[in-house]
Amino acid sequence: MKAARFVVDTHSHVTTLYRPWKDRLNELGMAWDKGQHSKGFKWTHPTAEPYDNSPLCLYDMETYDVDMCILKPSFIGTTNESQAELVDKYPDKFRAMCSDQNLKIKLLSGEEEWTLEAALEEVEAALNWGKDKFVGIGEFIPQEMDKDKVQKVSFRERFDEWRAIMDLAVKYSVTVDYHEGQGRYRLLSRVAAEYPEVPVILCHGGGGTPDGIRRATGAVGRSSSVYLETGCWCAEYFEIPMKHPNVGVTQLIWGHDYGNVPQMILSRPASDYHPPFITGHFQVKDQHPHVPYQTDWWGWSLHQIERLKDTVTQDEINLIMGGNAAKIFKLPVPHPRMFPSGRHDIYGVHWEKSIPFLPAEQIQNPDTPQPYRW
Repeated sequence: MKAARFVVDTHSHVTTLYRPWKDRLNELGMAWDKGQHSKGFKWTHPTAEPYDNSPLCLYDMETYDVDMCILKPSFIGTTNESQAELVDKYPDKFRAMCSDQNLKIKLLSGEEEWTLEAALEEVEAALNWGKDKFVGIGEFIPQEMDKDKVQKVSFRERFDEWRAIMDLAVKYSVTVDYHEGQGRYRLLSRVAAEYPEVPVILCHGGGGTPDGIRRATGAVGRSSSVYLETGCWCAEYFEIPMKHPNVGVTQLIWGHDYGNVPQMILSRPASDYHPPFITGHFQVKDQHPHVPYQTDWWGWSLHQIERLKDTVTQDEINLIMGGNAAKIFKLPVPHPRMFPSGRHDIYGVHWEKSIPFLPAEQIQNPDTPQPYRW
């Protein structure tokens, strides 16, 4: 049985960097520096090549009844153009996020220095030529790539950079990802307070531990426009935001990091290690440089959703699994009236604003219900 009426993975990597970096560097006559991994983004060489993993993703989507995925570029080598090609090829399956991907490649190859102006120019260009393909800015918001320089950026300077990105989000009516780490939730709160009209997604939802999720929930609880990704959570962890008086199911979305298989990292969902539940990235040792398989994220996660159904109504599950994503990313959905609206227990004093849940232009098969008879 399908987990929900409309299922969306809001954090997918379908163009992943899967070519062996050591082999590629050897071809170019360049040395492998083990120490590069500790230097932030510099460990990803600009010559790494994107790998189209869409056949496996589409197979998994059919297997697990996932309707749509939001594609994240993230690792250097994946470009906005390659993401847009996937959306063009499968418009009923994918939408994408954009970032300053080509600028990052030029930075690491030494062709250019990072400037906010150059980053904004690439992002805005993508939002222009990729209208209806790009639904947000992320996964990483543009910033200086040199780790030493990043550490010298003040809170005010980073806040001003975020303001410039949020201005673009307002102009093009798109979402923004927040991937700055738990130590900068104050920045998240300031950004959300100043731009309440922009949906902000807190990537990874605070991680896969109760303490991390509590801190993330506290940050999200300060603004109704911030959303938590839940794909790495055990069923028990959903209680944390759902018991928070200012969060609940309306700010939860089902996002995983699906398909994140760069050559030196093996991504695993919670409980794939050992009890107690842990989530995140496991660094593969040097003698095992190639990841031999892609972890089955959705199979594990859907099992957690099945467990969650023992305590949460299906209407609420429908919001978490795809309804909230359809609203903030403006995704096409098959029919109207698929998601709960007008309910005081879910929307509180703002219940009237939830009707209709989605505007008519997002409905693929609109109908005309009879007028209500009171």
